[in-house]
Amino acid sequence: MTKSYLKSSILSVCLLVLTAGFHQVSQATEQRITATGNGSVSAVPDLMRITFWIEERGNKLSSQKTVVDNTTERLLNDLLKEDVAEKDIQSYQLQIYPQYEQDSDGKTKQSGFIVRREIKVTLRNPENYDNVIDLALSRGVTRVGQVQFEIDDQQALYQQALINAYKQARQKAEQLANTADLNLTGTLSITERSISRPFMMQMAEASVRSDKVSLPGQQTIEASVEAVFSVENVQNKGN
Repeated sequence: MTKSYLKSSILSVCLLVLTAGFHQVSQATEQRITATGNGSVSAVPDLMRITFWIEERGNKLSSQKTVVDNTTERLLNDLLKEDVAEKDIQSYQLQIYPQYEQDSDGKTKQSGFIVRREIKVTLRNPENYDNVIDLALSRGVTRVGQVQFEIDDQQALYQQALINAYKQARQKAEQLANTADLNLTGTLSITERSISRPFMMQMAEASVRSDKVSLPGQQTIEASVEAVFSVENVQNKGN
């Protein structure tokens, strides 16, 4: 190997080391701004979920079971007539519990059984709420549980809330950049920070009901993001 070739090789290696070092320094000194944004979308819920209980108390288990089964069958048939789809009705298995009472001596003894069935119904036309409640109570439903108002396509609205959150984060970053005589040049990263997904509004148990209790109002879906933006000095723009 000649001396001239050796010198040339050493020079090339030195240039590569210097170039790599300069590149690392450039990356280390890259300017950036981090900003958070919150976004929300409001909409009127377009479906509701209702829970019914059919319950029979007594000391003749077989007859109690028959009463609950017959009441359930009548209710399900009537719900189908009200254009409630089968997929929107969940009828659970019978639940049987012992029933106790205290005698005159203060001792607890079994006095019979409680036979119960839970039925969950999804209404895609909330305007039918009052009719369905009246129908259920007339058919022997003993209790109406919590009513949950929901938006059917929550995910689409949540995605829009994310977009709104990013727009707010970018707007905040632009304001900071202008104050510091900087220009935004791009988005380096976006991180979703939302803690909870779309929430549901709930009504109290419908033991006492008025004509206006079924008004759902609006539901708000929220999202939050953290975005990192690259920036440059104003005088460097266009270089």
